[in-house]
Amino acid sequence: MKRTALRVHVLALRDCTAFVPIGIVDMLRKAAMLPGARRAVETALIAPGGSLTVAGAAGIPIRCAARLADAGDADLVVVPAVDPDVVDHVALNRDVVPWLRERYARGADVASVCTGAFLLGEAGLLDGRAATTHWAFQDLFARRYPRARLLPQAILVDQGRVLTSGGATSFLNLALHLVERLFGVDVARAASRMFLVDINKAPQSAYAMFSSQKTHDDPDILRAQELIEHRLKRPPGVEQIARAVAMSPRTFARRFRRATGNSPLEYTQRVKIEAAKRALEAGQRVSVAATSVGYSDAASFRRLFARVTGLSPADYRARYGPAYAPSTVAFGRR
Repeated sequence: MKRTALRVHVLALRDCTAFVPIGIVDMLRKAAMLPGARRAVETALIAPGGSLTVAGAAGIPIRCAARLADAGDADLVVVPAVDPDVVDHVALNRDVVPWLRERYARGADVASVCTGAFLLGEAGLLDGRAATTHWAFQDLFARRYPRARLLPQAILVDQGRVLTSGGATSFLNLALHLVERLFGVDVARAASRMFLVDINKAPQSAYAMFSSQKTHDDPDILRAQELIEHRLKRPPGVEQIARAVAMSPRTFARRFRRATGNSPLEYTQRVKIEAAKRALEAGQRVSVAATSVGYSDAASFRRLFARVTGLSPADYRARYGPAYAPSTVAFGRR
């Protein structure tokens, strides 16, 4: 008796980055061809509108197999990322929301990549569940979906029937995790080797920057942030910065936290850790990176680095330093 194929529908959202839905479809298709993959899988790109061709980001056309109206039932639905103006792109793809809710009610598991979690949130599928999304949009996510339990460090959160993943390229992690769920760990390892994809389990804080903390409209606090950043080894104290922006220390501390979400001390520490990350990525020793951002006590630097990023400085350097870069081969001219 022929086994029924598991049906995977991958949405191609309007103005989405094309390589995400196409990449997921291709990885699942190829993984199903590996030795040991004993389960049939049918993958299909699904268009949200009336046309089978969706205009992705930069106008790249994505040709789909079906539309929402005629896609039929699925066992798994995958939602790709929406581009950085998340609220506008959620509105642009609004017709996907009731379809997701209906597919879930009819038995489909759902998974999202990066900011695709916002569409799961709109559908109410994250209420009462743990979830993750890209670190740069986590504050917005938490405000819009307070009934979801955000796990900010997580690259991937598997809640059984609902899965969410972090940044845009976390679709690689999600795809490999789905391969493991569908075909088992041996096939997932084989797929990892075939695709040359490391199953990265580093926390999102290892990648996080904080440019979003400058999106506020308080020019005095922006000036204070610049003062901190330009004197990295010996940043000015709260009283000195407060005088520079003509505030009392108490008023300054209150406005700084309201604008950035951090106290001045917390922000200073984060600036230092970001600079240390760049030094470690360039290959500097841990002790040199610590000194470069004003830490003479290597032990306290290591503790702070681990608390902010979730990795020790040595682990971060090993993972993201020069030795981690892919090999290149240079061919001489003849």
